[in-house]
Amino acid sequence: MTKHTRRCVWFFSLIFLTGLLIFSSTGRVRAQDDLDNDGLLDSKESQLALMYAPYLHFAAGEKFFPTDVNYHVDNSVLYLKSDDANMLINPSPTTASISLYQTGAYFLNNTLGAFEEIAEDYEQKRESLGYTVYARVTKKGEYFVVQYWFFYAFNPGTLNQHQGDWEMIEIILDSMETPLYAVYSQHLAGERASWNDAERINETHPRVYVALGTHASYFRPYQGKIGLENDVVGNALTLEPDNLQVILLGEMGIGNHPPSQDWLEYGGRWG
Repeated sequence: MTKHTRRCVWFFSLIFLTGLLIFSSTGRVRAQDDLDNDGLLDSKESQLALMYAPYLHFAAGEKFFPTDVNYHVDNSVLYLKSDDANMLINPSPTTASISLYQTGAYFLNNTLGAFEEIAEDYEQKRESLGYTVYARVTKKGEYFVVQYWFFYAFNPGTLNQHQGDWEMIEIILDSMETPLYAVYSQHLAGERASWNDAERINETHPRVYVALGTHASYFRPYQGKIGLENDVVGNALTLEPDNLQVILLGEMGIGNHPPSQDWLEYGGRWG
């Protein structure tokens, strides 16, 4: 089980949800639309996704920022992992073609090289890529759940280095849409805080202090120093909601998301 998979399982069990990488739709929506068939109007999903979009604070020296998954897939080849040797499955995968591979035996491998080469290429393209955040808004029982997923092309952590790093935060609302909790991913686990204890801007936008390299999410800039990882956090660069392209994702299953989001069906490793 990969770091990303373990973290997702932990979070969904924490908030009574199941599954991995699921979500709503892009483009204009009409008030009566429910294009992802989850019982929640897309207009409501869009409203909540924008209302709680985070402020992301990064430490000095950070090389990678939230980006579109296409950037990683376009630079990768797809392998099948086996005991004897890794088998090349697709030398030119796309976000649509990888949807056919739904087990953890598959993995993407970035062909640009190691950390230095990937960092150099990303920095050259960073301005044109912009900053992408994937949002899922759904309802489970009486609770609304607003999730934000961040994809980083590389994780150059001190204890763990790997390609394709998924991180996330989520906001839990009651049936009246009053925020109750914020939950931030941190390595193999995470942390939940009451909404009143989370730092916020304009009441609804949570502050997220992103750890240098590992991209773990913290509620306070000093928290990263606590624990084995000894993460470095800071506020050298801030991405505000206006800096982010928030893409509303659809649910898993054919017909529950647009073709551009077929990568949601991919079950392998991202690096």
